Amino acid sequence: MIQSTQSTLTQSKFLRLFILELLMLAAVLAVNACSASTPASSSSADILRVAIAPNYPPFAFKSAEGKLQGFEIDLMDAFGATQNLQIEFKQVSVFDDVIRELYGRQVDAAIAAITITPERQQIFSFSRPYFKSGVAIAIRESTTEITDLNSLKNKRIGVESGTTGADAARTVPGAQIIGYDSVTLAWKELLQGHVDAVISGETSTRYAISQGSVRGMKIAGEPIEEEFLGIATPKGSAQLETINAGLTKLINSSTYATLYRRWFDAEPSALPNSVSAVRN
Repeated sequence: MIQSTQSTLTQSKFLRLFILELLMLAAVLAVNACSASTPASSSSADILRVAIAPNYPPFAFKSAEGKLQGFEIDLMDAFGATQNLQIEFKQVSVFDDVIRELYGRQVDAAIAAITITPERQQIFSFSRPYFKSGVAIAIRESTTEITDLNSLKNKRIGVESGTTGADAARTVPGAQIIGYDSVTLAWKELLQGHVDAVISGETSTRYAISQGSVRGMKIAGEPIEEEFLGIATPKGSAQLETINAGLTKLINSSTYATLYRRWFDAEPSALPNSVSAVRN
């Protein structure tokens, strides 16, 4: 009786082990089957999804045929070539949407003349600067009383929503600030007399004036402040090291200067070699 019981226990233990091994084998086969039926896409790791708002010449805009062009477009294409990455641009209509896409992690990065500021650094991780610019006041050519930020007191100021130009406008006492989806629309409103001035990026303002795309406009006085632009990524992005490496390679080569001269007809300014070196 005792021997029979021991035999039964031994057989039961063997059966349980056998069943367990079968289950483990089935699990391994299932994993392997999933891996075989859904192969990892090697191309997805080679794509960098970048949000842009192509309404801000000369940084990013569309040709008459609808083709993307501009300094930032050329810069990202050159960057992709240096890092063997395919750049996939995600176009949005307005600057605020660029920020939303990035914040929602719908893209890997964003390049849209985004100024590096302490406030933005709290929610995004920035690359080293790729451009030095400033904030300027645009007025009608016939205007003489507006010469600096102080003379905008109690005036109507047009801005592109969500930009550092809008931030600067909010420091003016008594100013009526009117936000627009694009700086181009703000300039049109200026020329039609609906606002007294527009505060926006100095580089884009000078470009619009020099190209004749906005006639009857001039810059009042000197730029309000200096600013640096960077490629923004989600906070703690693993892509940031690659982005910095590619930008450094471009800036240290002749490629960056060539692109700069093409779009701005000038020599590039010296740039800080890291985002931590930017003075805000």
